[in-house]
Amino acid sequence: MSKKQFIKRHHLIINKLRSNPCSFKELQDYLEKNSIDEEENYMISKRTFERDIHEIGEIYKIDIEYNRSQNVYKITQDADEVKTSRLIESFQIFNALSISDSLSNHIIIEKRKHLGTDNMHGLLHAIKNQFQVQFIHEKFDKTINKKELRTVFPLALKEAKNRWYLVVKDPNDGVYKTFGLDRITDLTITNKKFEYPKDFNPEEKFEYSFGIITDGTLPEKIKLWFSHEQANYIKSLPLHHSQKVISETDKECIVELYLSPTYDFIMELLSMGTEVKVIEPKSLQALIKERISATLKLYK
Repeated sequence: MSKKQFIKRHHLIINKLRSNPCSFKELQDYLEKNSIDEEENYMISKRTFERDIHEIGEIYKIDIEYNRSQNVYKITQDADEVKTSRLIESFQIFNALSISDSLSNHIIIEKRKHLGTDNMHGLLHAIKNQFQVQFIHEKFDKTINKKELRTVFPLALKEAKNRWYLVVKDPNDGVYKTFGLDRITDLTITNKKFEYPKDFNPEEKFEYSFGIITDGTLPEKIKLWFSHEQANYIKSLPLHHSQKVISETDKECIVELYLSPTYDFIMELLSMGTEVKVIEPKSLQALIKERISATLKLYK
């Protein structure tokens, strides 16, 4: 069995058991159906399945246990469902892109600059081992693009709007900063160690952020009106983890969030045009009005 089939089988087992506990026979039927549909071989023996359970626990930190009284296998611990799902999603995309050339014209890939993910492995190594890193950063200035040499303490990697960012502490001023991986070149992992800040927690740092901006803007309760059409998108892909639906009819939807209304959040609201309206706070409503007025002046 190829390594690709091996990984895909693990993912099928995880997906099946996440949806519902099942018996070994039901799992075999599920794997058989996928084998036929994809013209692959995902079939396993009981012994192989026991080995898969162990490997899934080691690789994905997902514990699968057998309930003898119900004769079913079920997931009892899923350490990080979001990260595991993203890992599976990435593999599925890779798998789809590597199919027969006869279908290549039917897969349309967005033409964009690379994301800088080639530096991910090195940066994670530096974060884990607390090594300072040095790189050239291309800064987008109002007038020109400047390239600057940076030496920083790498602390975390964060994704926002399909881009990856390096979160660091700048030893020169002690300020926490973010750098887009797509604008980092000539990365060097030095042999100089640094002490990871005891007061820094990546999750807490961005808890109230819409994206990667943490400029000191205080979080506040935000109430938004959405058209019925836009509401379907917002519910399927929430703007923020704090989002909750307050009320909904066949014409509109009111949601509430608790976050910092930073520049990137304002730009996101403006991108939705007439499909969204700020109800509260009035200060954010005023900022949106200012932006719309400034845009209208460009067309006079």
